[in-house]
Amino acid sequence: MLVQRFDFWHRRMRSRRAAKRRSVFLNVPFDKGYEPLFIALISALVSLGREPHCVLAIPAHGAGRLARILRLIRSCPISIHDLSRVGQPVRFNMPFELGLAVALNRIERRPKFIMLESKAHRLVRTLSDVNGFDPGIHESQARGIISCALAHLGKPHGNPDAETVFRVRRRLWKTVPALKRISGRNDIYSRSIFAELVEAAGILAKKEGLIVA
Repeated sequence: MLVQRFDFWHRRMRSRRAAKRRSVFLNVPFDKGYEPLFIALISALVSLGREPHCVLAIPAHGAGRLARILRLIRSCPISIHDLSRVGQPVRFNMPFELGLAVALNRIERRPKFIMLESKAHRLVRTLSDVNGFDPGIHESQARGIISCALAHLGKPHGNPDAETVFRVRRRLWKTVPALKRISGRNDIYSRSIFAELVEAAGILAKKEGLIVA
């Protein structure tokens, strides 16, 4: 019995370490227009065998929120930061969370940070301190987001085909109206919907043969 318990504990710890290595922190705009891109990003990451995380899992208010955000970023070996929202109203969360990731990278050598933008060369003007780090340009298109994810996080060989990932994204997008209706929301930016989307993306990716159970 003791041996069986140890074996179970060992498998559980190994599974947790593997999941942690696959974790990706998402720092993206939570607005209506970004929903198709958010779905595409989730689809691409899950299809690559990654596990998306974001601040939707953290209460929006209350003491200790910043510390929890920092712990979440720190727990993920990779973070993705979309800095494409530069219009009105001004939103500072994305560059702020990028700053946290950059600071951790400099101090602890992790997380690896990936920047995204919708327009080429604009980041040189909006955030000149990161000159020398080229962002992925998605042109506000779902296919562009998928291409960026595959380019930055793909392996040397055996990556999923972009069209197959887009098919996962298209099918996942079809679940959005039902998820909103069930949750009584007019957007997808809630902890429960995010969890449902990640789980559904995994099911769809498995059906496409992109990941194994």
